[in-house]
Formats: sequence, structure tokens, C-alpha cells
Amino acid sequence: MESQSLQGAQEPLCINTEKVYDWVILQEDVSRNVLAGALGTLPIDPGGPTVSNLTTTVYLVDPATGEELDLNEEIPIEELGERENRTFVIDGAMVTLQRVTFTRSLAVVVEFSGLTGTTPFVEISDPITIDLPESLYLCAPEGTRIAARLSDLDSSVTVNTTAGALTSIDIVLGICQSVQSLADVTIELMADFCQPRDVLVEQCPAPAIPPQCPVLFPGNGDNGNGPTGPAPGSGTVTSS
Repeated sequence: MESQSLQGAQEPLCINTEKVYDWVILQEDVSRNVLAGALGTLPIDPGGPTVSNLTTTVYLVDPATGEELDLNEEIPIEELGERENRTFVIDGAMVTLQRVTFTRSLAVVVEFSGLTGTTPFVEISDPITIDLPESLYLCAPEGTRIAARLSDLDSSVTVNTTAGALTSIDIVLGICQSVQSLADVTIELMADFCQPRDVLVEQCPAPAIPPQCPVLFPGNGDNGNGPTGPAPGSGTVTSS
């Protein structure tokens, strides 16, 4: 079957995509005191008298599976109640926005590492769930959905001990969240069809030619002595 070139075949295309109706970035500081019992079974007590060089690292994890999550992954949310319309005057224009109330559940684990005596150790807590309620005004009419993503996360952990034993930790999280109202739409646009690129083929190199000595051979026919000079091969060779 002969393939037909699509180069320059621009035409209207209908594409299913998501339309962003509104988009805000929220910054929030969260502090939580977590009792030692909620951290799960830790083989080595991070607050024990033999522990030194203790460091802590906080990781965001999936609340359902406990697997580490990357930033900008969508966080499940639960809307609370009905969306309420409210009219605002923005830059002299009347705009109707919706008050959206929802909650997000974040889960984090704390990694403890250090030395017990002279032996290095690393241990990870059970997931710690943190619920974050939110209420804000968005352009979020009926038919849109709310999507929240964690765009940045800063954290610090303070280990609290009593009589050489861990009693609790204080977690402070600096959270930046990207919140959007979205809806699936079908749009039309003019576009060119894409073309596949050429397959990369490794080619064999050309045969290499050893370097020659043209001054010596085949020479220029007179070896620098003119047309009446000695025949080729009878010249004088000086070595150094």
C-alpha cells in the first residue's frame, strides 16, 4: 500500500481536552503534633540515649498504597455541601463566582536516620494523615470539577523525648497547592498533521586509507631537479 504524504495538509481538527475555568495557587502552613504511638513500630527509638547524628526527612505518600508521590500529582479531594453563587465586581465588571468548600487528605511518612552507637540506621514511620479543609471562590459553574495538586512542600520535624525515649514529634509543613476548576470540552482548531521522523540507522564507516608520503612517492617526476635532472629514484636522501 502506497503511503500518502500529509505534509501541509492543514485542516480543522476536533480534539477532546480539559478547559481550565479558574486557577489559583494556595499557600498554607500546617503544624501537627504526632504521638510516638502513631508512628508505628520503630525498631530503634529515635530519641534513645545511644542515638546520634539524627536526621529526619518527610515524604508525601499515597494515602491508599503508602507509595511515595511526586510533586504535581493530583490529590483526591472531597467537596462538602453545595456550591454557592456570589456576585463580585472585578475591574468594573460583574462576575458570578462559586464558593467551593472541600477537604484534601495528605499522607506523609517521616524517615529517621542516624547512628545507634557506631551503627548506621534508617527507619520509616507509618503514614500520617493530615486533612486540609478549604473554602474559596472560583469560577466553577455546574459541570466543572475541582483538581488540586501539590506544587511545593517544605517540612521540618522536631523530635520530643522524655527520659531518653521518644514521646512525640512536631511536624511543620509549608504547602503550596495548585487548585483548578476544569471541564471536559471538545475544541476545533486548524493544525497540520504531524509526520514521523526518520529512523536512525547506524552506517558502516568508509575504509580508512593509511597516510601517504607524496614527497617521496610517487613524487612530482623530477624530485626538485627540473626536467633534465636525474631519473626518479636517483636523488640524494639525507637523514637526520
